[in-house]
Amino acid sequence: MVAGRLGDRVTNWVTLNEPRCAAWIGHLEGRHAPGLADIDVAVPVSFNLLLGHGLAAQAVRAAVPGARVGLVNVHHTCEPASDRPEDIEATARFDGHVNRWWLDPIHGRGFPADMQRVYGVDLPEQPGDLATIATPLDFLGANYYSPTVIADDPGGPVPYAREVPPDGVPRNMLGWEIRAAGLEQVLVRLAREYGARELYVTENGSAWADSLTSDGQVHDGGRLRYLEEHLAACGRAVQRGVPLAGYFAWSLLDNFEWDYGYDARFGLVYVDYPTQQRVMKDSGRRYADIIAAHGRRAELAT
Repeated sequence: MVAGRLGDRVTNWVTLNEPRCAAWIGHLEGRHAPGLADIDVAVPVSFNLLLGHGLAAQAVRAAVPGARVGLVNVHHTCEPASDRPEDIEATARFDGHVNRWWLDPIHGRGFPADMQRVYGVDLPEQPGDLATIATPLDFLGANYYSPTVIADDPGGPVPYAREVPPDGVPRNMLGWEIRAAGLEQVLVRLAREYGARELYVTENGSAWADSLTSDGQVHDGGRLRYLEEHLAACGRAVQRGVPLAGYFAWSLLDNFEWDYGYDARFGLVYVDYPTQQRVMKDSGRRYADIIAAHGRRAELAT
């Protein structure tokens, strides 16, 4: 219905944004809606989200000849907290949980067998489902915020691995490590390991407790540096042959951030919530300057 109404103006379509969060955070960790913590529910939800993606891709293309369809998920680099075999194995499980479980099926590899053993839950698979899930994509979107360092956690929840925040590293207000090289690693992996033909960074940003200063401005140096460093990482990825077609900063405006509420501000534009006043932050001005400079270079190149 949506494609039929908007298809004469919209040619690029994303079926789902972050199905991993809907399945795992909402149905396994219980932090997002609907607030469940049930592996027997979460695994079928993950399957049906990807099946829904494949069906949606087919429906959009049927309604809009020439439509370009992609899928967006959030990805992390994963590295062991030590050289202990247990931590190395836990890292492989965590990578399977947050990355491979979502990437393998849409690229025609089926659901990872090692993770099916870890979950111990049967998939609600019907004949033809895997082919539908693997409906070819025109592009892939990657959301990236931080890397993960993983330790074995045999007594914890699935996947029996936990994040171990390293000491002495830069972090944002949510405690997420800031490491731009992780974005480069994610993009290179998607291009080399999964053969992505066209990639977009569909979300990338940093949360800070911004406030208006006496001059009526928001001087968000941490976010500005994050932006510059991660855009530079995108440039390095392109130099390594990654088919990166675009970058979207998260986010334009401060907004309600799910279980983080209104305290975690990601915006390039500050929102005073009581008055709804908008103020461009230093990072927003810098981003505008980068875009303008990039445009000028592109004009000169042509």
